Amino acid sequence: MARQILVIGGNRFFGKRLIEKLIANGDHVTVLNRGHLDDGFGNKVERIICDRDDQPKFKSSVQHKTWDIVYDQVCFDAHQAKAAIEIFSKNAKKFIFTSTVSVYPLKGNLHEDDFNPQTHKYDKILTREENYGEAKRQCEAVFFNQNTMPVVAVRFPIVMGPDDYTERLKFYVDKIKNSESVYFPNLDAQMSFIHAADAAEGLFLLGNINFTGPVNLASRAPLRLQELIKFIERNVGKKALIHSEAKSSDEKSPYGLEKDWFVNVDRALSLGFKPVEITEWIVAVIKNYL
Repeated sequence: MARQILVIGGNRFFGKRLIEKLIANGDHVTVLNRGHLDDGFGNKVERIICDRDDQPKFKSSVQHKTWDIVYDQVCFDAHQAKAAIEIFSKNAKKFIFTSTVSVYPLKGNLHEDDFNPQTHKYDKILTREENYGEAKRQCEAVFFNQNTMPVVAVRFPIVMGPDDYTERLKFYVDKIKNSESVYFPNLDAQMSFIHAADAAEGLFLLGNINFTGPVNLASRAPLRLQELIKFIERNVGKKALIHSEAKSSDEKSPYGLEKDWFVNVDRALSLGFKPVEITEWIVAVIKNYL
């Protein structure tokens, strides 16, 4: 019998890749989102058009069946997490929440135990606009301080791919291609990344094994930002114009780290996760923007 899978969000980037894998696996997939984007799946999935913050409609739309897995791609604050527990505690066998490495401080070789959501305290619920990392920490604290449903928190780093709507990598490709200077406070800093295909593969894997708790999903080894710039330079055919101090207080550099920020993925590897090395896919992603 086909599994009943609910994907909240999932109409772009690695969410779409996850849905493709679920469909290919023979699962019955329902996608819930606001319906602003065409997901391209036609009649291969069921759809619920709903804003999750409309809690009465959200609840009435999904409480009619038991879900083998709920993938929540778009839970961004503790209010949404609390609503999810209230709605799914009795009818979700497993809840897989897309979290972030932003729950961690800037540091190298971060393990899952470097942030314990069960002991995280806060006085005020913050939105992602106010503090993205703290908002996600609060989400995890809500999910892991309840005993009504099994939860997985997937801590992703920067996700890359040809259909990356954030265009963070494109920012640097365009700067170098157009001979515009770009700001990096520390090119020696190392950073974790993951390809969208591996992100989807990891989410799919976690839905097929008996695991709960937090897990880092990233490529095995981080990439030094200097190496990233060299990859771009070689493919663009121009040298980057780098400056180490911001020219203005509002200058933004998407990967502008002052020190290392990368995660350890031993736990994911022990679960069977097999990510492709960054060096094997980064050139193809860069070339997508040329």
